[in-house]
Amino acid sequence: MISLSLSIVRFECQRLVRSPMRLAAMGVFLLCGMYAISSGAHHVSEWEKTLKELSSRDASLRSEALGWYAEQVSGPADRDWIDITQPRYADRYASAHAVMEPEPLAALAIGLSDIRSSWAVVSATRGAQPFRTSDPATLGNAEKLLSGNFDLAFVLAYLMPLLLLVLMFDVGSMERDLGIMRTVRTQTASPRAWWLLRVSLPILVVATLVGVLLVLGGVWTGAIESSFSLWKTFSLASMGYVLLWGILFSAVLSAGSGSSTAALWMVGLWIGFCVLVPAAVRQVVGSQLPNQYASELTTVLRAERYEILLGEVEEYRDSFYSSRPKISPPTETPDRGTASNMDRMMKEAAFLSKVEEVSAEISEREIQREAAVASFGWINPAYVFQNSLCVLAGTESVNFRNHRNGILLAVRDRMESLIGLQWKMSPIEKADFESLFIHENWLKHGQSPQKDALLKGASLALVAAFFASILSRSKRTRERKTGIV
Repeated sequence: MISLSLSIVRFECQRLVRSPMRLAAMGVFLLCGMYAISSGAHHVSEWEKTLKELSSRDASLRSEALGWYAEQVSGPADRDWIDITQPRYADRYASAHAVMEPEPLAALAIGLSDIRSSWAVVSATRGAQPFRTSDPATLGNAEKLLSGNFDLAFVLAYLMPLLLLVLMFDVGSMERDLGIMRTVRTQTASPRAWWLLRVSLPILVVATLVGVLLVLGGVWTGAIESSFSLWKTFSLASMGYVLLWGILFSAVLSAGSGSSTAALWMVGLWIGFCVLVPAAVRQVVGSQLPNQYASELTTVLRAERYEILLGEVEEYRDSFYSSRPKISPPTETPDRGTASNMDRMMKEAAFLSKVEEVSAEISEREIQREAAVASFGWINPAYVFQNSLCVLAGTESVNFRNHRNGILLAVRDRMESLIGLQWKMSPIEKADFESLFIHENWLKHGQSPQKDALLKGASLALVAAFFASILSRSKRTRERKTGIV
């Protein structure tokens, strides 16, 4: 058995070295993987740069306002209309952004982070904008690729099976094409062990190349150092995906067909699982639950905002006070400016409630779409795998929903703080001003893929292994009847 294994390893090494096509395929795969890692690292670098610029801008505005408090003035001398002791300007100069910081694996699986906003202004007087650049979740990787999403997750999900195909399509079938299969069997003590070793070695080669990219990506982006457990889960999921495709292709080779037929079947599997099935699922789900685009949402909210701000405040006064039992109408008639500010605050609160309502509807619709797509996961392994990697990287729609909820909570907190200060009907003190921009960044590590995804992948592998055994048995029966090996 040991001598057989050594002979097969030596033969496979010679087969790889003497095939420029296979060497080129492995080289291209590694180059694509390194380019994808570089592209993802650049994307995350720009992401972090943007957040630093926002933080610097916030600090600058706050420092300017705190300087006015230190000088005991209400604003700059050249802009006498600015009064930092009034809620409207306190809100503006207590600048804050709700930001979504990149997770350790974000560079390896960009997900939706290149088309979804990672930050939003926290303001109670400038209108909540949770849908700024929130394009609908893309369900097919072709759409993500068009938006620049060429990351390691794409290379592993869609290009790795092609490399495995190139290395495996003639395993056993080449001997059949050359008419030497009978000789191989007579000179091999265990034909079954010979075949298993032959199909295992290409899978091992591809798994090694994938491992090289995973280690390179983990070191390059700092993912191994910052979160080894997440990187380990990411790597185990990737190796399981390699094994899944290895079993699928082995099932094709079990039929005992020639190399050209085997290659066509493998290509058909790749096109089916990586192109046709995701497209068909997207078409079916899209017809049942059509997307609502960001431009449509922002247009609706803009119209709602104008309608509320231009409407009569009496429409919102009762609901405003009933939802805030600690706030009561002023016992004395405020001056004209204060009354106007209080009316404006009531309308802004009504608009924020509308934003929260729309956001809840959109979140529910997204969850329904994802559940509908996930129901096809049994025949959609590429989507399930890529989605799992993006969830680990914190760049899938579930992470952006959490971020959007964080934005609304931050705006709601700012709104309630300003309402409390406005209803005091007294100038805002320095301590109250500083309390406005106390805001923690949203930072949450990626989640582990749900067990359903792992079960679906394992089930598909078991089904492939079952069909492989059936095809292998039917091949032996055919050989016994026809005498053709």
